[in-house]
Amino acid sequence: MKNKNRIETNTWIKTRNYCNVIFGLVGISVCIASHNRLVLLLILLCMAIIILNSLITKHILKEVEVYAASLEANILQIMQKGEMQEISHYEDSLLSKSQMQLSRLCDCIGRMVKESKQDKEVLQSLISDIAHQVKTPIANAILYITALQKADLSIQKREHYLKILSEQITKLDFLMDNLLKMSRLEVGIFLLEPKVLPIQETLAEALGSIAIKAEEKDISISVECEEELTALHDKKWTGEVFENVLDNAIKYTTEHGNISISVKRNEFYTIVEIADTGIGIPQNEIPKIFQRFYRGKNVRNKQGVGIGLYLVREILSMEKGFISVDSKCGKGSKFSIYLSNN
Repeated sequence: MKNKNRIETNTWIKTRNYCNVIFGLVGISVCIASHNRLVLLLILLCMAIIILNSLITKHILKEVEVYAASLEANILQIMQKGEMQEISHYEDSLLSKSQMQLSRLCDCIGRMVKESKQDKEVLQSLISDIAHQVKTPIANAILYITALQKADLSIQKREHYLKILSEQITKLDFLMDNLLKMSRLEVGIFLLEPKVLPIQETLAEALGSIAIKAEEKDISISVECEEELTALHDKKWTGEVFENVLDNAIKYTTEHGNISISVKRNEFYTIVEIADTGIGIPQNEIPKIFQRFYRGKNVRNKQGVGIGLYLVREILSMEKGFISVDSKCGKGSKFSIYLSNN
C-alpha cells in the first residue's frame, strides 16, 4: 500500500510538471510568433516559478518519505523492543516540530515500558523473598505437628513441642503482618495522609506498645519532648516508625540498659533522636540495615526478619522525611528521625 501510494503521488506530480512545461512551450511559441516581448517575459517568469516549485516539491516529498520511513521504523522498534531509534534533526519547520513531538512520545512510551519492567522485577523479587521467609516457620510447624501426633509421646515432650509450635506460629503471624505492610507500601495500595500534629502524642502511643518489653528486661526509658512541638506526619504510620526503632533498641540492649528519647526542632525538621546502650552496629553494615530482609551478622540469633527498618525508611520517605544512624559497637546506637515541619 505504501509503495502504491508513493507511485500514485509521483505519477501525479510528473503529470502536472509535464502539463506545465507543455503549457509554457505553447505560450512561448505564441509569443514568438506574435513578437510580444512582454508576454514572453511573463511566460518565462512563470516557467521559472513552475520549475522552482517542482524542485521544492520534490525536495519536500523526499524529506517526508525519509521522515515517514523513520517514523515507521521507530514505531516498529518501540512495539518490539520498547525503545526508539535516533531520529535525525531537521531544520526549523513543521516536520521538525512534528519530529520533536514524536521523540517526546517515544521517550514517554520508553519510560512507561521501563517502569513496567521494573515493577515486574520488584514483584518477582518480593514474591521470592516472601516465599523464602515463610518457608522456614511453616516447615518447622509441620515438623512439630507431625511429632505431636505420636501416641507414645510423653507429656513433657508434648508441652515442649507445643511451646515451640506456638513460637513458630507467632513468628509466622509477625512475618505475615510485616510482609503485608511492606507489600502495601511498595505497590501503593494505600497512601499516607501527613498532617501537622503534636509529636508527643504519637510518641506516647508508640512507647505504650513497647513498655512491657522494656519492663521485662529492666530497661529504663527517658523522654524529653515539649508538648507544643509539632511536625508533618501520619499519626498511625509514624507511630509504626517509632515503635519499630524502639523495638530494635530494646531487642539489642542488654538487661538493665538505658534508652533515651529527645525531640528538638530546627528550621526545616523536627528531629526525634532514639539512643540506646545496646550492642551497636558495625560501620560497614550501617548502609545495609535499611535494605529489605537484611540482618547483620551479630544479630542473626535474635528474633526478627529484617523488615522493620526497611518499613521505617519507606514511611519516612513518603512523609518527606528521612532517618540517619550513628553507632559504635559495644556502646550503642542513635537513630535520628527527621520529620518535615510543614
